[in-house]
Amino acid sequence: MKNAAHKKLQHLGAGVAALAVLTSVSGCSYISPQATMDSFAPADGVQMNLGDIQLRNVLVVAEGADSEGRVLGTVINNGDSARTVTLDAKGSSAKIEVPANKEVVLEKSKPVMLDRAGADPGLMVDTKFATGDQDDTVSVPVLDHTYSRYASFVPGGAPTTPANPSNTAAPEKHGEGQAEGGH
Repeated sequence: MKNAAHKKLQHLGAGVAALAVLTSVSGCSYISPQATMDSFAPADGVQMNLGDIQLRNVLVVAEGADSEGRVLGTVINNGDSARTVTLDAKGSSAKIEVPANKEVVLEKSKPVMLDRAGADPGLMVDTKFATGDQDDTVSVPVLDHTYSRYASFVPGGAPTTPANPSNTAAPEKHGEGQAEGGH
């Protein structure tokens, strides 16, 4: 009887060990960090906090790095006094006045313009934001008229050319060293 009980315990022990191995290999015992706890901007622009000032969905709309750029997004002042937020994108700067305990939606206010966007559309421009007592630098996306929701904000108006030139046939090129119809 002693041997039968001992064998049952061995089988039970082997079963528990196999279960432990299978759950660890399958990932069931791994504790994954909760992705919803990570802070991120659920939009095209970036977000940042500077004390009582919060910047949400901030981006620049422009046709090129050297062309004029319009800053879009929302600036929130949770403080008891009006604040001025200055931004500098590679030497091109602008100011945003934000009343106490208010928010300024840049798409609906007087346009905030940069002399130069600082980066081509699809790239990021390092931009320093300052509120007098605090500052921080963040990479801000530069977008253009290919995003239809931003076309009306392009300084000087969106171009009338197709947003995606790859949809149009390329002209045939005949140059030195190329035979007609060859590549």
